[in-house]
Amino acid sequence: YLYKTYHNMKKLILLILLFSTFSQAQFYEITYETNVQTFYTEKGKKVLEDWADDPKEYELLLELNMNPPKEKFKFIYNNSVSKVFYQTKLKNEQVVKEIEVKKIPSNIVGDITSDYKNNQFSYEMDVYGKKYLVKDQLIQVDLKDTGNKKDIIGFEANEAVAKLGDIDIIIWYTKEIPFNFTPDIYYTTKGFVLELHYKTRSDESEVINSWQAIDKKKLSKEPKISIPNKGKIIKKDEVNKVWDEANERMNALYSQDD
Repeated sequence: YLYKTYHNMKKLILLILLFSTFSQAQFYEITYETNVQTFYTEKGKKVLEDWADDPKEYELLLELNMNPPKEKFKFIYNNSVSKVFYQTKLKNEQVVKEIEVKKIPSNIVGDITSDYKNNQFSYEMDVYGKKYLVKDQLIQVDLKDTGNKKDIIGFEANEAVAKLGDIDIIIWYTKEIPFNFTPDIYYTTKGFVLELHYKTRSDESEVINSWQAIDKKKLSKEPKISIPNKGKIIKKDEVNKVWDEANERMNALYSQDD
């Protein structure tokens, strides 16, 4: 009886401490800068060269894919849900570019909401007027700490690495924000992701997707975040097929009009 009472009190104290930690948690709006760099193999360069209209355009495309303009996302979170949304750039109408490259991390196709209780991410997608709800699983990464540390927007961050199939992953996480959240679909139980790099390879290129926290704004209260629920539910790996089929239908309609 005494052991049972002690064991129950121990569990109660643990729950109280856990509740206290989350109830006192500070919430931030974090700005991330993203970059997607593509480094072509000789085979990839040949494909790009054949696609370009002239040598000048080829060199410009090569440079823009290796060093594209960086993009920005805002990230907010509460006790169980986070949302990342793209910051649209204001265009200067006086500046006209012959070629413009916009590249965002490959896992991000919209304003993504992540539900950590159900281990899911989701976003709504409009395909020529038809509504879809993309819903899939967040991916937990089994990381190994390197021992490296650095400051990121005022938080102590730890470096850790992993390999997920053919994907090389580097994450800088902090324990100073008491949530295991991420701006992408890769997360870790070690802490809150402030910086993330994942590298994929093919016979034509090597692509490095990067997230870097560059700023934070303290919020006065826990934000309310609604989880998307409208549209036909599909998985992430079905997105390209949906777009391909929709584009084929649109091209067929245009062909009939001609």
